Amino acid sequence: MNQIRALSQRTPLNHNQMVRWVTNKEAHANEIQHIVTQYFMTQRIKPGQDKYTEKLEVLHQILLSAMKAKQTVDLGHIQSLRKLLKKFENLYFGHAVSS
Repeated sequence: MNQIRALSQRTPLNHNQMVRWVTNKEAHANEIQHIVTQYFMTQRIKPGQDKYTEKLEVLHQILLSAMKAKQTVDLGHIQSLRKLLKKFENLYFGHAVSS
């Protein structure tokens, strides 16, 4: 997102590089959405598990933040995604995982 912002300020604008950065940003957001839905929501999170509702809520918030990150270059959505990921790690593993 920082590269997209920097590139958009340059004259002349390098449209090809801008398209590559936007495409890459959207691919990353799509990958997050894919992992959340296809791996966690359909395979790993089962009804009746501990904190089932809380896990689904955080996963849904991750999906929304990824969608917003795909649509804008607002770094706030990335910060939100990082916080939500830590929250989900704690819910899923039962403790915070060190990075």
